[in-house]
Amino acid sequence: MPLYDLQGLTKLSLRQLNLSPVGQTANPLEPGYYAEIVNQGSLKNPGAGQYPAGYYQGVTIPGWITEASDTTAREWLAAAYDSSANLTYAIDGMNSALLTTVTAYSHASNAWTAEASDTTARESLAAAYDSSANLTYAIDGEVTGMLTTVTAYSHASNAWTAEASDTTARDLLAAAYDSSANLTYAIDGNGTTNALTTVTAYSHASNAWTAEASDTTARDSLAAAYDSSANLTYAIDGYPGTGAIITTVTAYSHASNAWTAEASDTTARDLLGAAYDSSANLTYAIDGLGTTNALTTVTAYSHASNAWTAEASDTTARDSLAAAYDSSANLTYAIDGYTSIEISLVTAYLSV
Repeated sequence: MPLYDLQGLTKLSLRQLNLSPVGQTANPLEPGYYAEIVNQGSLKNPGAGQYPAGYYQGVTIPGWITEASDTTAREWLAAAYDSSANLTYAIDGMNSALLTTVTAYSHASNAWTAEASDTTARESLAAAYDSSANLTYAIDGEVTGMLTTVTAYSHASNAWTAEASDTTARDLLAAAYDSSANLTYAIDGNGTTNALTTVTAYSHASNAWTAEASDTTARDSLAAAYDSSANLTYAIDGYPGTGAIITTVTAYSHASNAWTAEASDTTARDLLGAAYDSSANLTYAIDGLGTTNALTTVTAYSHASNAWTAEASDTTARDSLAAAYDSSANLTYAIDGYTSIEISLVTAYLSV
């Protein structure tokens, strides 16, 4: 069925799309006013021309929906989507103590389950899923100092194994997997004394890290995502170590081993999440810590237009969260984070 963007449409214009209700209620409205939200499996009354985000019969209404909460409240975690298992992992983090806890979210069952614990307790790490090796990497982070530790999770064996250590100790970094080059990048972060421009690349085939061209901007507390259409890896926003948080966006091409400047994000922030939506061909920057407080702001970058646009705001202001895009469900998850306490809230952004 075709997809329609119903944001801002009235009941009349919805009816003119020739949708028919898929169920009855005690006091049904006119045809087209009701539809079944597939992911919730129940009949909903949109009410007064307002249609909640979700999957309707023949229609997708974009926006944020609430998913089952993670079983562990935490901040400074990492996340990655495993396309083979159709699971999104929330990895490690902090809640009064450093965690090794790994949980997995299934959109099909709308439930989180416990996976094997990571072998290293840490916070402020990064994660990425390697679709060629079918492994999810947990990279670097902090215990009492910066780490170079890299571990790999296999869903098939439900076990973590040690991989070659990163060549740079750091926390508050970002990571992304480049499916064209079969490399996982560890990007920038906080070193032992300052914000970094260091970029290293991990090859599972050789179990080794190599140096890539340095980012043009030193920063920590950034986010990253790989755009498979443009074959570019973006480093987004962050904190340069001194002064104010930034809106700087740079793009790495493995083919040229070079970073270039992209259009700046419209919102300055750090401790945000990011993910690339392959269906919409957009990279989202999600929530984070602004100049004075946690944000609900979501912006989307299009490489084709080299521009950022505003998307629907997340339902909860938070920082120190993680994000991942589920290509099977066509949902971008914002996972856990910090408000005034560590939270287990999971929201999902549905794009048309």
